[in-house]
Amino acid sequence: MRRVQPHADFVSLADYLADPSNHRPRSSGDAAAAARTRDGADQDVGTGDDEAPSVFDDVTGAVRVMSSRCSTCIGRAGNAAGLTDRRREALLGRRADGTYDEGHTVCHSTLPGNAYGLPPSVCAWIAEHPQPAPRSHAMRMAASSGIQYVDPPADGPPKAPAPRAAG
Repeated sequence: MRRVQPHADFVSLADYLADPSNHRPRSSGDAAAAARTRDGADQDVGTGDDEAPSVFDDVTGAVRVMSSRCSTCIGRAGNAAGLTDRRREALLGRRADGTYDEGHTVCHSTLPGNAYGLPPSVCAWIAEHPQPAPRSHAMRMAASSGIQYVDPPADGPPKAPAPRAAG
């Protein structure tokens, strides 16, 4: 049996992980059309690649993935964000022809500046979905470099501490 030899431009796993451009989640695609809630209001949708946080652990190379869906996960039926089916399909990476891209979606609870102090991680909805997960570069990298599971926040956003009584 003949083995296929990599081309001269083959990139090693270490070099792939070292390139920040390979750490980006999928783009928002048709953001203007897909960014409408069920009531027609526009959603704030970032489209720039420079806004995308990395889900790769810089030290170990492992991919951070949510261990389960958040209570407010966009993948849940009747999602709290009120995303349209079209927007949810865009976040899954579904193309107009029904195929899926090779991206991933970062869990909304782990976006930069989140109140929980969680590192950016692949959304559990994406990681467990039978169509986009096997096609996602991040999830394929996780299969070879390892997964670092991140637990979702317990119940919704953190509550402000109660005011202290004087005296």
